[in-house]
This record gives sequence, C-alpha cells and structure tokens, in this order.
Amino acid sequence: MAAEKNGQEVKGSIFIKHLTLFFGVFLLCTDVFFLVMGILYDLPLIRYLIYVKLIVNSTNIYLILKKHYLISSLIIYTVIMAMMIVGVISLGTTPAFQLYALGMLSCISYNGYLHRRVLKKELPMAILMVLHVACYSWVYLYARSHEPLYVIPRVAEDILISFNSVASFSIVLLYVCLFHHVAITSEEKLEKMALMDNLTGLYNRHYLLASVEQLEQSGQLEKGKSWLALLDIDDFKQVNDTYGHNCGDHILRRIAEMAQEVCKGCIVCRWGGEEFIILSGGKKMDTKVVEKLCRRIEEETFRYEEKNLRITVTIGVAGYENGQSHDLWISEADEKLYYGKNHGKNQVVM
Repeated sequence: MAAEKNGQEVKGSIFIKHLTLFFGVFLLCTDVFFLVMGILYDLPLIRYLIYVKLIVNSTNIYLILKKHYLISSLIIYTVIMAMMIVGVISLGTTPAFQLYALGMLSCISYNGYLHRRVLKKELPMAILMVLHVACYSWVYLYARSHEPLYVIPRVAEDILISFNSVASFSIVLLYVCLFHHVAITSEEKLEKMALMDNLTGLYNRHYLLASVEQLEQSGQLEKGKSWLALLDIDDFKQVNDTYGHNCGDHILRRIAEMAQEVCKGCIVCRWGGEEFIILSGGKKMDTKVVEKLCRRIEEETFRYEEKNLRITVTIGVAGYENGQSHDLWISEADEKLYYGKNHGKNQVVM
C-alpha cells in the first residue's frame, strides 16, 4: 500500500510538471503572438510588457524544470493577469482580454487541488481568486469610463477577439475535462474500495449480497439451476499461528486466484476471514466445479519462504429455493459447511 501511494505521488508530481510546463510554453507562444501584434499595430505599452514577459516566462521554464511548481504557478497567474490589465487599458474590452480573468478561475481551482493533494503545499486559492475577480471588475469599470490608449483597425480587433477567446475557452475546457476525469476516477476508486477486498482482489460481502438481490429481482435465480457455495479453509488459525499472518495472507490470495480460475462464470467473493462464497448466478453451472476446486486445492503445494504447505478446504453448497431470502440461503450453505467441518473436513457437502 505504501509503495502504491508513493507511485501515485510520483505520477502526480510528473503530471504537475507537464501541466505547468505546458502553461509555461503556452505563455511563450502567446508572447510571440502579442509581440507581433504590438509591432504591426504600433502598441508600445504591450510591446514593453511582452519584453518583460519574455524574460519572466523564460525564467519560469527554468523554475519548472527545477521543480519549483508553486512559485512557477504564481508567476503564471501574475503574468496572465498583467496581460489582461495592460490589454484592456491599451485596447478596451472589445478585444476580449478580460476573458483571461474568467478563464483562470478554473485553472486556479484545479492547480490548487493538485498542489494540496500531490505536493502537500497550499496554493493561496482564495486570495488568488479574489484578486482575479477584483482585477476583472476594476479593468472592466476602468474601460467603461476611459478611452483606450490605442485605436487599432477592425481586422486587428477581430484577430485579438478570436485569439483571446480561443485561448481563454481552451483553458476552461482543459480544466473542466481534468476535473471531470478526477471526479469519475475518484468515484470509481471509492466504489471499488466499497465493493472489493483489498487483500485478495475479490468482491466482498456487500457486492455478493447486492448481486443476489439483483439476480433475484431480475428473475435469473431459478430452483435447480442456481446454487451458492460457502468455502472455509481448514485449520487456518493453525497456519497463522505456526507460519505467521503474512503466510496466511499468501494462502488467502492464492486460494482466491484458484477459485477464480476453476469457477469461471461464477461470482467469487471473500465473505470474511478465511471464508469465500461462490455464486453460480443466473447461469446453469454444474456443482461439480466446486468438487474440482476442492480437489485442486488439496493437490496444490503452497510455497511460502522456502516452506511447502498442504492446505484443504471444506465447502457447503446450497441450491436456490423459490422465494428464499438470501440470509436463509447463505445459512443453509453455512450449515452444510459446518457439517463437513465436523465430519472430517476436506470435502464438499451438498
């Protein structure tokens, strides 16, 4: 579990690096575009800002490569906001520079999540968002009460509107997609944790009970066709006491693998402790598959740390009766299991 967690953190750090690097390169590309516009249409203030931005953004790439992601993210936000403010003051609201403030809100939110989740560093999200909203409001009100510093041809306005709109919406769409991916992935992980047994990788009792109920409601459980088997490892406590719990865990995982291999088409779940449940579901499956599993385990040599162990299991099998509750069905299999336990073990009781 620790190795898996460390792997996820490394993967997250790599993702932050690539994402931050992408934005650093994106800003350099926008610098080139706005510098060309500033030269073509004689916009001194924008040109001067771009000269400073080129130095800052080049330095920012270096910081990203040196893994200073927090500082780099703050530089990116500051640079984009500076471009928005200078753009609106220079040309007014028509060229749509103000859209960058709105577009960056989703960027701040997602990057704040990444820094907190992966790097364990707090990004001042609330402060950044308040500043972005304040800057947006200020420049918009300023543009309403002041004439722009420069007047550019309509074709230049159209180019800037198109570029700024595409860039801003791309930022929003990128982070919306990333948030969507995070939400879906997180939900799937939570569902898996709720329904899977971490040790064996099998479904757990919650999944089993839900499956029985679903099969019953859909009419797939039929008398004479559907059955349920409760498997218990013989003398498992003695294995744990003699060889340790790590050995016991190894046995549990190996039997889980064997049950899945032999009982293909069945639902195999860990019921708890050293007990497993095998459910035939709506398919007509011969109960001989359970006999095959019992013999397969008996013949298997379980190897653990240069030790060879012989393991046996006892299995109780109960057929489905129409209208029978799942509690009663499992109890019937349990009774047959304990009958086998008390009469020699290493057997299947039908």
